[in-house]
Amino acid sequence: MGSPGRPHYPQPINIKRLADECPLRMLSCATVLRREATRASVLAAYRDNKIRVRYLFAIMLCVANMIIYGLKVNIAVSIIGMVKKKPGIPDWSDECPEFEVPEDAVTDIDGPFDWTTSQQGLVISIYFAGYLVGMFPSGYLADRFDTKAVLLGCVLANGILTTLVPIVAKQLSILYIVRFLTGFVSAANLPIVNVLLGTWVVYEEKSMWVGIIYAGTSLGTVISILTSGLILRYVGWEAIFYIHGTTPLIWCIVFYLFFAGCPEKQKFITEHERAFIVNSYGHRTPGSVKMKVPWKSIFTSVPFLALIATNTLGNFGWYFLLTQLPLYMNKILRYDITSNAAIVCTPYLVNAFVNPLIGRILDWGRKEGYWSQTIARKIAVFISSIPASIFLLIIAYIGCARVASTVLLTLSIVFCGAIFVGHLCNQNDLAPNYAGILMGITNTPGTISAFILPPIVGALVKEGHTMARWRIAFWITIIAQVLAFVIFSIFGSAKIQPWNYPPAEDENWEVDNEPQRQREQQQETKT
Repeated sequence: MGSPGRPHYPQPINIKRLADECPLRMLSCATVLRREATRASVLAAYRDNKIRVRYLFAIMLCVANMIIYGLKVNIAVSIIGMVKKKPGIPDWSDECPEFEVPEDAVTDIDGPFDWTTSQQGLVISIYFAGYLVGMFPSGYLADRFDTKAVLLGCVLANGILTTLVPIVAKQLSILYIVRFLTGFVSAANLPIVNVLLGTWVVYEEKSMWVGIIYAGTSLGTVISILTSGLILRYVGWEAIFYIHGTTPLIWCIVFYLFFAGCPEKQKFITEHERAFIVNSYGHRTPGSVKMKVPWKSIFTSVPFLALIATNTLGNFGWYFLLTQLPLYMNKILRYDITSNAAIVCTPYLVNAFVNPLIGRILDWGRKEGYWSQTIARKIAVFISSIPASIFLLIIAYIGCARVASTVLLTLSIVFCGAIFVGHLCNQNDLAPNYAGILMGITNTPGTISAFILPPIVGALVKEGHTMARWRIAFWITIIAQVLAFVIFSIFGSAKIQPWNYPPAEDENWEVDNEPQRQREQQQETKT
C-alpha cells in the first residue's frame, strides 16, 4: 500500500484501450488522470465487496479439475477387481514377507477378464494416448473458441464416456476405443483452465489461486481413489464407473447457468470487480482470439523450448505415482484394497492444502521483492523434482520396509504436486494471450510419460512383481525428474515474452506496463 495521502495503483492503466474508446483516438493528460482517479475509487469500492465472483469462478475450475482427474485415476483401482488372478505367477514380491492383514481384508479380487499384464497396462495407458493426441487441438480450441463451451463439453463428454466402460468392457478392442476417446476429450481440461487463469486471475494473486485451482487435481484423486476402493469392495467394479460418470452433470448445470468465459461477459458480477480484473497486469482479453499466432516466435523462444523439455521430463514423477502407486502398494507392500486406497489418497489430500500454501508463499516473496516471478517458478520446479527424486531413490533400495516406504511415497507425491505452481502454469507467465495453445504444445510431449510408464511397468513385472524389476521403473523416473530441474534452472523464465502481443501493440504494452516492468527488474536485481 502507498503512504497516507498518496493513492496506490496496483496496476497501470491501459492507455491503448482508453484511446480506442475515444472518438478522436487520443487522450489528454487530464483524461488519463481522471480515468486513473476513477480506477482508484473502483479499487477502493471493490475491497468492500464480500462476495467476489472471480473466487467463485476459481472454485468452479477447482471442481472441474476434481472431476476430470477423478475420472482419470479410478481405473487404477477398479482394474484390480476387473482381472482374473494368474495361476502360477506370483502376485507379489517373493523377496518380501507376507505382511499381516486383518482376516476380513481383501488383498485381491478375482475379476471376470482374463487380461495379460500388458493388456492391463494398455487399458490404463490408452487413455493417455488419446490425451496426447488431443492435447494440441484442444489447446488451439481453448484459445480460438468460446472457453465456456469447450470446458462444458470436456466435462460432460468425460462423464458420458466413463459410464460406457462397464458396458463395453467385455470387448477389449471397444474398451480401448472408449478409453482413448475419454483421454482425447479430457485433454482440453488443462489448456482451457490455463486460458481461464489468464482471463480471471489477477497478477497479484496468481500463484495462490493457481495452487487452489490445481488443488482440484489432488482432491479429485483423493475422492476417486478412496470411493473407488470402497465401491469395489462393497458393490463391485461396475458401480465405480456408473457413480463417478454421472456426478459431473451437477457441475455442468451450475457452470452453464451462472458463469461466463470471461469477466467482460459475466452477468453476476459488480462493475467494481469487473474493472479490477480487466485492468490487471497480463489480463487476457476476449479480443485475443482474433490475434494471429506467432508460430515462429513461439518455437524459437528459449524459455518456451525449455518449458517443453521441463514439461516432458518433469511429469514423469507425477504420472508414475499417479498410475502405478496403487499397483505397487498392492503387490509389493501388500496392502489390502481398502487400506491401499486410503493410504494412496492421503498424500493427494495433503497436496490440496500444501499447493495453495506454496503458491501463497511464492506470491508473498515476489510482492515483498525477495524473488522475481521467474525465481518463484524455479523454486517450485526444484520442490517438485529434487526432494521427490531423493525419496524415490531411497524407496528403491530399502526393500520391504513397509512403514518407511509408505511415508516416503507419501512425501514424494506431496512434493511432486508443486508442478502445478511450477512448470504447469508457466505458459500463462510467458504469453497469457496464447496460454491454451502453449499448454497444448507443451503438454503433448508432457503426456508421454503417462502413456509409456504403464506398459513399461507391465513388461517389467510380466514374470512377477519383484523389487529389482520395480527399481528400474524408479530409476527412469528419477533421471527424468533431475534433468527437468537442470533444464528449467538454466533456461526457464516467467517473464511475459515480446511475442505475446502483436507488433503494433508492443510499444503501447511497454508504455502501459512500465511500472510493472521496473518492479520486475528490481526483483531480478535483488535475486
